[in-house]
Amino acid sequence: MPRDEIYSDLELPVQNAPDDRPYVFINMVATIDGKTISSARGEPVEDLGSDFDKVVMRRIEDAADAVLIGAGSQRSSPKITYPPHLIRIVATRSGRLLWGSRFFNDDPSKVVVLCPSTTQLLNAPPGVRVLRAGTDSIDWPLALRKIREELGVRRLLVEGGSDVNGQLLGLDLVNELFLTIAPKVKLGSSTPTYAGAEALPRGEMQNYRLIEEHCVGEEVFLRYRRIR
Repeated sequence: MPRDEIYSDLELPVQNAPDDRPYVFINMVATIDGKTISSARGEPVEDLGSDFDKVVMRRIEDAADAVLIGAGSQRSSPKITYPPHLIRIVATRSGRLLWGSRFFNDDPSKVVVLCPSTTQLLNAPPGVRVLRAGTDSIDWPLALRKIREELGVRRLLVEGGSDVNGQLLGLDLVNELFLTIAPKVKLGSSTPTYAGAEALPRGEMQNYRLIEEHCVGEEVFLRYRRIR
């Protein structure tokens, strides 16, 4: 497939998602050894993928109604931008967010903070929309139901970090996975990977079907769909 066509017109089978939640898909770039950061936690990772990977990321974002990221990813990316149509959701338990970033200021009407009921959002800008689900931690099934019913989101893109990905995968709430393999090696026993969470028992490992694969230069672009 020509590079201009890779993910340029994504079709997502939203009818396969339950009525009470969006069709959920994750997109990440990782090194050959599976690491998703290039430096320390909390630092920007723009150098992990190529310029073309960033083009592909935009194409995947164009197929979504909303994007969800964790608070750590939001704090480490003060200049992050999104296509103007996207609802931008940030998930936090601590309430520590980078309120002065472009995430909040490019289009405040598109921003939603997702958090438990006990989370205090200190220094939050006036009028920021808050979606609460769970008491001390985010109740993800409830959160997805609210995202679907209250925000009208049918296609939810998740862009990390590792903890958010792991929580959603651990609850089997993800329909598709997109992965760019960058031709790099990072190493580190505590370095974040595509998803971090409690390990699944052998008998509960999840299976995915490879539905697209593309090689551009030294990078590989993979798309998987959950087998249920």
